[in-house]
Amino acid sequence: MASLLEKLQVRTSASRARVEDLQSRIAALEGELAAEQERLSDLAIMEKTVLAMMAEDDTATDGEAESGPDVGERGSAPVAAAERPRVVVSAPVTRADGKVLAEASEDVVLALASAGRPLRAKPICEAVGWETEHRPVERMRVKLKRLVKQGWLTEDEVGLFAIAPGVGDPAGTGGFVNGTAVEGA
Repeated sequence: MASLLEKLQVRTSASRARVEDLQSRIAALEGELAAEQERLSDLAIMEKTVLAMMAEDDTATDGEAESGPDVGERGSAPVAAAERPRVVVSAPVTRADGKVLAEASEDVVLALASAGRPLRAKPICEAVGWETEHRPVERMRVKLKRLVKQGWLTEDEVGLFAIAPGVGDPAGTGGFVNGTAVEGA
Protein backbone atom coordinates (compact mmCIF):
# COMPACT_ATOMS: atom_id res chain seq x y z
CA MET A 1 0.00 0.00 0.00
CA ALA A 2 2.90 2.35 0.69
CA SER A 3 4.16 1.98 -2.85
CA LEU A 4 0.79 3.03 -4.23
CA LEU A 5 0.81 6.12 -1.98
CA GLU A 6 4.37 6.93 -3.11
CA LYS A 7 3.33 6.65 -6.78
CA LEU A 8 0.42 8.98 -6.11
CA GLN A 9 2.69 11.50 -4.38
CA VAL A 10 5.14 11.39 -7.32
CA ARG A 11 2.32 12.02 -9.78
CA THR A 12 0.94 14.83 -7.62
CA SER A 13 4.36 16.44 -7.43
CA ALA A 14 4.84 16.18 -11.20
CA SER A 15 1.39 17.63 -11.83
CA ARG A 16 2.05 20.49 -9.39
CA ALA A 17 5.34 21.28 -11.18
CA ARG A 18 3.55 21.23 -14.55
CA VAL A 19 0.86 23.63 -13.23
CA GLU A 20 3.53 26.03 -11.94
CA ASP A 21 5.37 25.87 -15.27
CA LEU A 22 2.17 26.60 -17.21
CA GLN A 23 1.28 29.48 -14.88
CA SER A 24 4.70 31.08 -15.41
CA ARG A 25 4.38 30.67 -19.20
CA ILE A 26 0.90 32.24 -19.08
CA ALA A 27 2.24 35.19 -17.08
CA ALA A 28 5.00 35.70 -19.65
CA LEU A 29 2.50 35.52 -22.52
CA GLU A 30 0.20 38.00 -20.76
CA GLY A 31 3.12 40.43 -20.54
CA GLU A 32 3.88 39.97 -24.24
CA LEU A 33 0.19 40.39 -25.08
CA ALA A 34 -0.07 43.64 -23.13
CA ALA A 35 3.02 45.03 -24.87
CA GLU A 36 1.72 44.03 -28.30
CA GLN A 37 -1.73 45.50 -27.58
CA GLU A 38 -0.08 48.78 -26.63
CA ARG A 39 1.96 48.70 -29.84
CA LEU A 40 -1.19 47.98 -31.87
CA SER A 41 -2.96 50.90 -30.22
CA ASP A 42 -0.03 53.20 -31.02
CA LEU A 43 -0.01 52.03 -34.64
CA ALA A 44 -3.77 52.62 -34.96
CA ILE A 45 -3.35 56.17 -33.66
CA MET A 46 -0.49 56.77 -36.11
CA GLU A 47 -2.59 55.38 -38.96
CA LYS A 48 -5.50 57.69 -38.11
CA THR A 49 -3.12 60.65 -37.94
CA VAL A 50 -1.52 59.83 -41.29
CA LEU A 51 -4.93 59.35 -42.91
CA ALA A 52 -6.08 62.71 -41.56
CA MET A 53 -2.93 64.36 -42.87
CA MET A 54 -3.40 62.71 -46.26
CA ALA A 55 -7.00 63.89 -46.36
CA GLU A 56 -5.85 67.43 -45.60
CA ASP A 57 -3.25 67.18 -48.38
CA ASP A 58 -5.87 65.84 -50.80
CA THR A 59 -8.22 68.70 -49.91
CA ALA A 60 -5.47 71.27 -50.44
CA THR A 61 -4.38 69.64 -53.70
CA ASP A 62 -7.97 69.43 -54.99
CA GLY A 63 -8.56 73.10 -54.20
CA GLU A 64 -5.36 74.16 -55.99
CA ALA A 65 -6.00 71.94 -59.02
CA GLU A 66 -9.54 73.19 -59.60
CA SER A 67 -8.49 76.82 -59.46
CA GLY A 68 -5.41 76.29 -61.66
CA PRO A 69 -5.12 77.16 -65.33
CA ASP A 70 -5.54 73.59 -66.62
CA VAL A 71 -9.15 73.18 -65.44
CA GLY A 72 -10.48 73.84 -68.91
CA GLU A 73 -8.22 71.13 -70.33
CA ARG A 74 -9.27 68.49 -67.79
CA GLY A 75 -12.94 69.33 -67.76
CA SER A 76 -14.99 69.57 -64.61
CA ALA A 77 -14.64 67.54 -61.42
CA PRO A 78 -16.47 64.19 -61.32
CA VAL A 79 -20.21 64.63 -60.99
CA ALA A 80 -20.66 61.90 -58.35
CA ALA A 81 -18.50 63.78 -55.84
CA ALA A 82 -20.59 66.92 -56.27
CA GLU A 83 -23.97 65.17 -56.02
CA ARG A 84 -23.92 64.51 -52.29
CA PRO A 85 -21.85 65.65 -49.34
CA ARG A 86 -19.26 63.19 -48.02
CA VAL A 87 -19.42 62.79 -44.26
CA VAL A 88 -16.46 60.95 -42.77
CA VAL A 89 -17.32 59.07 -39.61
CA SER A 90 -14.50 59.40 -37.13
CA ALA A 91 -13.79 58.42 -33.56
CA PRO A 92 -15.58 58.79 -31.26
CA VAL A 93 -18.57 57.35 -33.10
CA THR A 94 -21.91 58.74 -31.92
CA ARG A 95 -25.56 58.13 -32.69
CA ALA A 96 -28.27 60.69 -33.29
CA ASP A 97 -29.48 60.04 -29.72
CA GLY A 98 -26.10 61.21 -28.39
CA LYS A 99 -24.78 57.80 -27.28
CA VAL A 100 -21.07 57.19 -27.87
CA LEU A 101 -19.86 53.81 -29.14
CA ALA A 102 -17.41 51.90 -26.94
CA GLU A 103 -13.83 52.37 -28.11
CA ALA A 104 -13.38 48.63 -28.61
CA SER A 105 -15.98 48.65 -31.41
CA GLU A 106 -15.08 51.92 -33.14
CA ASP A 107 -12.79 50.22 -35.65
CA VAL A 108 -15.69 48.10 -36.95
CA VAL A 109 -18.00 51.07 -37.55
CA LEU A 110 -15.16 53.11 -39.06
CA ALA A 111 -14.32 50.23 -41.42
CA LEU A 112 -17.95 50.02 -42.54
CA ALA A 113 -18.05 53.80 -42.99
CA SER A 114 -14.88 53.69 -45.09
CA ALA A 115 -16.33 50.94 -47.28
CA GLY A 116 -19.47 52.98 -47.89
CA ARG A 117 -21.52 49.82 -48.34
CA PRO A 118 -22.69 46.80 -46.31
CA LEU A 119 -20.03 44.15 -45.68
CA ARG A 120 -19.80 40.61 -44.42
CA ALA A 121 -17.71 39.57 -41.40
CA LYS A 122 -14.59 38.44 -43.31
CA PRO A 123 -14.01 41.72 -45.20
CA ILE A 124 -14.56 43.60 -41.94
CA CYS A 125 -11.90 41.40 -40.31
CA GLU A 126 -9.52 42.30 -43.13
CA ALA A 127 -10.34 46.00 -42.78
CA VAL A 128 -9.63 46.11 -39.03
CA GLY A 129 -6.50 43.95 -39.23
CA TRP A 130 -7.89 40.72 -37.79
CA GLU A 131 -6.94 37.31 -39.13
CA THR A 132 -9.39 35.81 -41.61
CA GLU A 133 -9.42 32.20 -40.42
CA HIS A 134 -12.66 30.65 -39.19
CA ARG A 135 -12.41 31.52 -35.48
CA PRO A 136 -11.58 35.23 -35.83
CA VAL A 137 -14.31 35.64 -38.45
CA GLU A 138 -16.83 33.96 -36.14
CA ARG A 139 -15.71 36.21 -33.26
CA MET A 140 -16.24 39.21 -35.54
CA ARG A 141 -19.68 37.91 -36.54
CA VAL A 142 -20.65 37.68 -32.84
CA LYS A 143 -19.37 41.22 -32.28
CA LEU A 144 -21.34 42.47 -35.30
CA LYS A 145 -24.55 40.78 -34.11
CA ARG A 146 -24.07 42.44 -30.69
CA LEU A 147 -23.65 45.85 -32.39
CA VAL A 148 -26.89 45.18 -34.31
CA LYS A 149 -28.72 44.47 -31.04
CA GLN A 150 -27.29 47.67 -29.55
CA GLY A 151 -28.52 49.71 -32.54
CA TRP A 152 -25.14 50.65 -34.05
CA LEU A 153 -25.42 48.40 -37.12
CA THR A 154 -28.15 46.82 -39.20
CA GLU A 155 -28.37 43.37 -40.77
CA ASP A 156 -31.05 43.70 -43.44
CA GLU A 157 -29.77 40.61 -45.25
CA VAL A 158 -28.42 37.68 -43.21
CA GLY A 159 -24.68 38.16 -42.69
CA LEU A 160 -24.54 41.55 -44.43
CA PHE A 161 -23.85 44.36 -41.97
CA ALA A 162 -24.24 48.12 -42.46
CA ILE A 163 -24.14 51.23 -40.31
CA ALA A 164 -27.51 51.92 -38.66
CA PRO A 165 -29.36 55.13 -39.54
CA GLY A 166 -28.20 58.06 -37.42
CA VAL A 167 -24.79 56.57 -36.52
CA GLY A 168 -22.07 59.10 -37.26
CA ASP A 169 -24.65 61.27 -39.01
CA PRO A 170 -24.06 64.85 -37.93
CA ALA A 171 -27.12 67.08 -37.94
CA GLY A 172 -28.02 68.53 -41.30
CA THR A 173 -26.29 65.96 -43.54
CA GLY A 174 -29.56 64.68 -44.93
CA GLY A 175 -29.13 60.99 -44.04
CA PHE A 176 -25.67 60.37 -45.45
CA VAL A 177 -22.94 58.47 -43.62
CA ASN A 178 -19.56 58.63 -45.29
CA GLY A 179 -21.24 59.70 -48.51
CA THR A 180 -23.64 56.76 -48.51
CA ALA A 181 -27.39 57.31 -48.23
CA VAL A 182 -28.84 55.75 -45.10
CA GLU A 183 -32.48 54.69 -45.30
CA GLY A 184 -34.77 55.98 -42.60
CA ALA A 185 -32.47 58.79 -41.52
